[in-house]
Amino acid sequence: MFNFFSYIFIILTVSVSFLFFSFGFLSLGSLLWVLAVIVLIEFFFIKAKKEIVKRYTPSMEEVEEKINLLEEELKEKNELFLTLPRRARKILSLSKVIDKLISYIDREKVYNFLGEKLIDFFPQADNILIFHFDRKENFLELTYSFKKHDVIIREKRGDIMDFWVLKHNQSLIVEDFSQDFRFDSSQSIAFQERNIHSFISSPLSLGEYILGVVRIESKKKKAFSMDELRLLRIFTDVGAAVLERAVLFQRTKILAMNDALTGVFLREPFLERLKEELMRARITETRVALGLLDVDDFKKINDTYGHSIGDLVLKKLAKILEKEVGNSGNAVARFGGEEFIFFIVHTSREEAKKFAEGIREKLSSAYLRFRRKSIGFSVSLGVAIFPEDARDFLSLMEVADSLLYKAKREGKNKVCFTY
Repeated sequence: MFNFFSYIFIILTVSVSFLFFSFGFLSLGSLLWVLAVIVLIEFFFIKAKKEIVKRYTPSMEEVEEKINLLEEELKEKNELFLTLPRRARKILSLSKVIDKLISYIDREKVYNFLGEKLIDFFPQADNILIFHFDRKENFLELTYSFKKHDVIIREKRGDIMDFWVLKHNQSLIVEDFSQDFRFDSSQSIAFQERNIHSFISSPLSLGEYILGVVRIESKKKKAFSMDELRLLRIFTDVGAAVLERAVLFQRTKILAMNDALTGVFLREPFLERLKEELMRARITETRVALGLLDVDDFKKINDTYGHSIGDLVLKKLAKILEKEVGNSGNAVARFGGEEFIFFIVHTSREEAKKFAEGIREKLSSAYLRFRRKSIGFSVSLGVAIFPEDARDFLSLMEVADSLLYKAKREGKNKVCFTY
């Protein structure tokens, strides 16, 4: 009950008490009281000491629990440490992919590269689908698909989970499609036709501006983790920024090459194309027909109805001309004012005559409605054939120009050839 220091304290106290008693300083009663107080003090001291030891000394169960928790934490840290090299390699690989991705300025190349790299980073995927979102028409359009097995992707316009991502503009993970309360699996093409049970999906978005949706799916349940969803989000965030830049680049390119009013080529880009086609025709020994076209009495239209109606005439003419000329190697441009120019490749003189006359008839029969009036117009054309009429670019332009003015002199609403 008592330790060594307790015994020393009691012996000293008792000795001093007896010494005082011997010299008459204490009576017998006082001595007994002193001894009783000493015993009580020691008793309460030892009891308090036990309480302190009990309070601040953990039990064996508590010690074991803390040891177990520390072991679990050490195990987790060790697992994390073991995965660090693999994670470092993945981060390095992701960095290289992003560096390559941001170098693209063509939308289709961005979609294809993004899809190919998603295959590398998500090997457990059975299918990878990338949808482009058409904001004007408000629908999704499948632009890229990877299929590990021979399956048919029927949801060209998206599935119910893609619509969810599009509506909420949020990433989505589903571990078991048949058990997910957010979706009716009987309405899903992916679940019904390809037996898809789990997937991750993320919008290609910049803030509220959505450019598309990416979906990575598997037939297995719980095939994807939250870490992989976060990885996909990194891909889609960077991909969205690159896609938006590609769209802006394309718009800038169109503005630099196309007439703002009519949408057809501007003069300089057209002439570069014409030079290329003439070089190709020289090598392949084929013909190119070059046509210059001018709206008859265009100033009168502007003076009578106003420049806004004149602009509508030019837009209507360009639309018809572009449709007739087509884009199979041919081209049309606004040459200046009310004058247009076009070329037709792989043609003959007879075919060119028939084509030019057909354009003249279509345009002369076209009209605009303005204040209950029908506004019509006519055109004059001059058409030169390479290489019969001229064997170089400048000479061909001069011949076509002289033939146009010949058509004007001979009464307008006319097509002129050299013969």
